[in-house]
Amino acid sequence: MRKLPIIFPILLVFISSCGSVQKTVSYSPPPLKPSPLESGISGGGPQELPISSPVNPKTLDLCTRHLLFADQYITASDYPDAADEIKKAEKYCKPNDPRLLYMEAVMADINENREEAYRLYYRAAKGYIKKGDLDSAFKCYSGMVSINPNGREVKELKPYFEDENY
Repeated sequence: MRKLPIIFPILLVFISSCGSVQKTVSYSPPPLKPSPLESGISGGGPQELPISSPVNPKTLDLCTRHLLFADQYITASDYPDAADEIKKAEKYCKPNDPRLLYMEAVMADINENREEAYRLYYRAAKGYIKKGDLDSAFKCYSGMVSINPNGREVKELKPYFEDENY
């Protein structure tokens, strides 16, 4: 019986030390789900095809619908179909709609008609600024800068984009 009180504390130390043994377990986070763009690209097939829009085009007004299709055709480098969609959009959009003017400017730029593209980019930028859509206006401004960085109109619009957001 005398041995039991001596063994008991030793046994307690042994048991408590066994519980504190740290096992090294390597953890790697689960792989991320691929984005829709990555899924579309990794699926094989031609990569220049646009990913279908999450918006149902049938719910859009005809002006917006044709401009959306024109944008998708431009993304896919199908310029004749893009030009056809812009012609259709002209029937339903107001002549000074900045979205229409921007798409016309992009087509003029693609066709290397720089003067017309510059003029249309400027008109679209002014329309977007009037609506308060500076992000879209900046796209127009960037198109203008790529054509004529020292133009009078570029200098006129520059103050809108001189803050830290642009």
